[in-house]
Amino acid sequence: MPGLRSVRPLIALAGAAALAAVIAGPAVAAERAGGVFDYDAGKPLEATASKAQITDAARVQKITFKAPDGTTVPALLSVPKNARGRVPCILSGHPLTGTKEEVFGEFSDAYAARGVALMAIDARYHGERKGIGPLKAAAKLDTMYKLFQLTVIDMRRALDYLDARGICDPARTGYEGRSLGGLMGSMLIGADPRIKAAVLYVSGADWRIYLARTPVWLGGNLTGAKLDAAVRKLAPLDPKIWIARAAGRPVFMANGRLDEATPLAAAKALHAAAGKPKEIVIYNGGHDTEEPFHARVYKASAAFFKKYLGIPTG
Repeated sequence: MPGLRSVRPLIALAGAAALAAVIAGPAVAAERAGGVFDYDAGKPLEATASKAQITDAARVQKITFKAPDGTTVPALLSVPKNARGRVPCILSGHPLTGTKEEVFGEFSDAYAARGVALMAIDARYHGERKGIGPLKAAAKLDTMYKLFQLTVIDMRRALDYLDARGICDPARTGYEGRSLGGLMGSMLIGADPRIKAAVLYVSGADWRIYLARTPVWLGGNLTGAKLDAAVRKLAPLDPKIWIARAAGRPVFMANGRLDEATPLAAAKALHAAAGKPKEIVIYNGGHDTEEPFHARVYKASAAFFKKYLGIPTG
């Protein structure tokens, strides 16, 4: 289909190769994952943009555009006030129960002062797209699946919007996300080569570890047949599959040893799956990257973006 952005053409397996795929669980999951984030990029964006509000460092606009399923994606975009031509861009993902506004409150002026455009969308079931709400969505298998799959596709549409506006330097476009946003970022960088480098805070991989050891997803601490069924359903979305596909594009990952929402075993599963180049920071704290670890983690991630995207550290 013209305009279809495909992660990887699905390869038909035959004979002994097909038998091997049936036997090898991870291989089957990877094959099933092949087109999970595909979409028709030829569909009109039908974008709107508010009049820019001017801050000390940035021009900020409320944006909307259409997702491939016809729903409206609300977003915020900040561009350095004195920008000339294309600039480095960061697409940012918020945590579970968070919103795009929280991302902007913390980062937009700081990035603009460093010459960087920042864009954030509300994930499905969050912010202006609340519906049943994030916690109810995270508690049901079908809506949890949609939360990840459809939001990552929406993020790819956000990149389409930035392309259409001609805002971003394509060699200096990155992603930054925390928790839920980090999980989605590990999928996005594997699904879309327009992301040249990613920073993922307090995120991990391997749904079996998550679902068995943390209370965040599907009510928490699953066992037995219920755990097996959930892992099978979510297998095409496992971050370890997607981050492996980004090998050659740098990834920074920071995790706390005492994190109850992202167990250290899940963090290490993500670290192991990521290809090179990669940078890993493990600190002796929890999910909130609280002090005294905050400065260390953010100094390291800023240096990472400087190294790989040429973004000044400020």
